Amino acid sequence: MIDYDKVLKFLDNTTKDVEDVCHFKHAYQNYTQKGAWQKNYKVFTSESERMNGVMLLTQEKNQDADFRVLVSATTERSLRKLLLTFPRKSIGMFFLNDEWSANRILDLFQGEFLNTSSGKYFVGIKKGNQSKAEQRTVSKRKDEIASFLRKLTSLKGRMENSQFIVEGEMMVKRAFSDGLPIEKTLYTNAYISSEDGRKFLKKAYAENLSIYQTSDGVMGSLTTTRPIPSIVASVHLNYPEFLYEDGLMNFRFSQDCLLLLIENVQNPDNLGMTLRTADASGVSAVLISGDGANPFHKNCIRASRGAIGRLPIFHVSSMNRAIDNLKSSGWNVIGATASAENDLYTMSHSTPTAVVVGNENSGLTDTTRNSCTQLIRIPMAVGQSSLNVGVAAGILLYEIRRFCNSDHTCI
Repeated sequence: MIDYDKVLKFLDNTTKDVEDVCHFKHAYQNYTQKGAWQKNYKVFTSESERMNGVMLLTQEKNQDADFRVLVSATTERSLRKLLLTFPRKSIGMFFLNDEWSANRILDLFQGEFLNTSSGKYFVGIKKGNQSKAEQRTVSKRKDEIASFLRKLTSLKGRMENSQFIVEGEMMVKRAFSDGLPIEKTLYTNAYISSEDGRKFLKKAYAENLSIYQTSDGVMGSLTTTRPIPSIVASVHLNYPEFLYEDGLMNFRFSQDCLLLLIENVQNPDNLGMTLRTADASGVSAVLISGDGANPFHKNCIRASRGAIGRLPIFHVSSMNRAIDNLKSSGWNVIGATASAENDLYTMSHSTPTAVVVGNENSGLTDTTRNSCTQLIRIPMAVGQSSLNVGVAAGILLYEIRRFCNSDHTCI
């Protein structure tokens, strides 16, 4: 149930004088007075503990678009969540009130910018959707579809083509239900032989996603996973730098944000589990240093259980520069290390806070430890001196979130 009073209060604080907001407020006033709601209005929120994003959709009649869209968000995660919610195969005319949202929409949508008397808009459709989706059989390994998907099996191919592969029924269905920009879906004869498989493929094709049937032999040439998955899909990726060349942050946050920084985690399974934990704890985004595993490694994608693509993830060339920038913007940066004097459970916490976890064996580098505003350790019983990085990140993030959502005062 949407709390429209909270929606209006949020919009008043973020986009008060925007024409689309004024129209929405007028429509809601008519509803409260006459009980008649405009059926062509659709309202989405990214509310968790606090409302930090709203998306309004109305039918567009004047431009070549299905919906006129206003998106107002205060964090990276809230904006991405709302944009992923936008319906596939629909063309949106998005109002953009800042450069930040204009940059982010290009991560998920294809289209063009439009200047009007009412302001700057972006008219486009979610990546992967086409005016007419393709449905055919891929019978040879040299088929252009198989050849393209094979490129995505290497890390170089993924980054050059800005797409990654999700494998297996659960991961593909999750990518679909999360609204990720899926480009191509390849499935085997075994998958379409099941009723659930046929239903999913019918739904995907109805939303203008291209689907291709193939043999186990062709599918096996695209992946080293065994048993051979019955379905795979390619998804558009984005992995932006956290800092611009001039040193400014390429990042939007609010005062209650929680951030995870991951330094030099080498094992892609560990990285994936850590990203899954970060996603579940509600962090605004994750920053990953350049010397560890890549988040688009096949094992990382599998271990993240859907976090890759849904959770905003940034690349960090210099962890120290990133930390210094966060500190100068008012962030508390907590480094997790077993050698710290301060105990996690004996300290007060506030937001915005960034938690830094390090390499599985060596922990945080000396320069990173020295850059943090404080260092803390997780108390452990005698006999153990360290935890898996994903487990440690979960304990830290959930405890800080619990502290800041309790009766304690967190600014």
